[in-house]
Amino acid sequence: MPFSQWSFQNVRNKMTIRLQVAIVTAATCIAAVGIAATGAAMVAKTEAQANANEKLHTLARAMADRLDQHMFERYREIQNIANLGPLQEVWSKDAPATREILEQLQASLPEYAWLGFATPDGIVHASTKGMLEGVSVAQRPWFISGLEKPTVEDVHDAKLLDKLLRTSTDQAPFRFVDVAMPVFNSKQELAGVLGAHMSWTWADDVRQTVLTSQNEESSADLWVAARDGSLLIGPADHKVEPSILSEAAKSNGALFTDPSGDAPMLAAVVTTRGQGDYPGLGWAVVARMPVSVIYAPANRLVLQILLIGGIVAALASAIAWALAGSVTNPLKALADSLDLIGRQRNVTSVERQNGSQDILKLSAAIRSLLRRVGAAESVQMSDAATITTLQREVEEQKKEVEEKIMRYGADFHALQILADTDGLTGLLNRRAFLPFAEDAWNYFKRYDRGFSILMFDIDHFKRINDTFGHAAGDDVIRKMGEIISAGIRTTDKVARFGGEEFVVLLRETDEESAAMMADRLREQIARTVVMSEGHQIRFTTSVGCALGSNAARDLEDVIHLADTALYAAKSGGRNRVVLDGGAAESRRAAA
Repeated sequence: MPFSQWSFQNVRNKMTIRLQVAIVTAATCIAAVGIAATGAAMVAKTEAQANANEKLHTLARAMADRLDQHMFERYREIQNIANLGPLQEVWSKDAPATREILEQLQASLPEYAWLGFATPDGIVHASTKGMLEGVSVAQRPWFISGLEKPTVEDVHDAKLLDKLLRTSTDQAPFRFVDVAMPVFNSKQELAGVLGAHMSWTWADDVRQTVLTSQNEESSADLWVAARDGSLLIGPADHKVEPSILSEAAKSNGALFTDPSGDAPMLAAVVTTRGQGDYPGLGWAVVARMPVSVIYAPANRLVLQILLIGGIVAALASAIAWALAGSVTNPLKALADSLDLIGRQRNVTSVERQNGSQDILKLSAAIRSLLRRVGAAESVQMSDAATITTLQREVEEQKKEVEEKIMRYGADFHALQILADTDGLTGLLNRRAFLPFAEDAWNYFKRYDRGFSILMFDIDHFKRINDTFGHAAGDDVIRKMGEIISAGIRTTDKVARFGGEEFVVLLRETDEESAAMMADRLREQIARTVVMSEGHQIRFTTSVGCALGSNAARDLEDVIHLADTALYAAKSGGRNRVVLDGGAAESRRAAA
């Protein structure tokens, strides 16, 4: 038997049926709850991720559309002013009038950080607050592109205007988005370029407006990335992979998991699409949300299921414990009643136990067995009484009839042999063995002289009967009895208790000598070959050994300890000796 299986059986043997039922019930409930919680977690997390995907995509699209809408309106405003007919003769001639128009426009929308008109040679003719007037912008990208067509330049750091606009040295650098339009006079000749620098802070205002509409618990964030993946709004050390931007541009958006930072994030990317005449700058909006926030409802659900399941498991275990008592209590009462038989003279049977059909059947079977045993003992007692009567009659008549005395003496001897011996092996039976054992027990209690009980049981005896027949099984039992009887001292006693079980009484022995005797007999039996009807039969035996001790209440307790040690030897692999439940020593047969 594998060690793990043996250990499992030993653990089970130390637990009551009631406790085992409660543990199995609790384990079943916990397993069911665990499976349910796992399934619920998978479903809930899948649904939570799908909802988060949709929410992030919607959030990113809302931000992208607002950016497009805002840029389109600014683009159209500058375009309308550049194409306004009444101003065609004003642009390059009347600088104060042009400045006034530009400052009125700036006052209506403060995000215009600078508005200016430059003549075709690149000299600023008029601008808001006169900044850069007379300065050449011929090398600026917005002016170069604006000479040819309406132009929108992506976000960039301020070059010429940074020092003019800065109010303190601690102020963050200015970043602009440029809109430039070619301006024509009444003769449709190029008069110059109208340029507008919009402070990029307006995009962050749009971001805050979009986020304000979200639930505070969502912890969502918005980034804006340029065409190359660098962030226009967001941490400067982060970048969106170009492959993700490409995928988002080809489809209606892209989803990816961002493992950077302190916690993993789920992100949706949506690109801006432009609007009307405004072509768009290819910006990408990234909506991000912590994975822990996304899965928080699912995790709460799982915890609730586990909590409720734990309570249900505890209640189910308590109910199982209570219900199991209806089964185990009658069994315990039955065992206690059986234990009293032979210890108390007035106890010869057990009470009928109720609780279930199985318990009623078991109780009835035990009562029937005890009645049959009692009947057999009555017959034996009757035989003994007959012997006593014969003996008395012989004594009374021995002077008169010598021949009757001899005949009755022979009959008495024959009857006594029949009553005290086992018919198959010729060894003592249980009835004849117990007085010797009781004498050893009394001697131990009075003089503290040790004794041991050995219990032998043939291993796999049923297999021998099934394979070679019952006659072969009888031959094996007889041989077993011969080996044990020949191997013990004259002061020791051996008896066959029934079936393939033998009991040996060893007087004046300690633990070591008892173990050596048991192991020597076990080895001799293992070497023996029994011939039966042409078959060579090898067999082994398991041995349980118990020593008389003050902890035992009576001889039956010592025999019970030997029987328990025998069971341990059987469970531990057979063909071995176990002392007193296996606590002292266990000997294995040689491989």
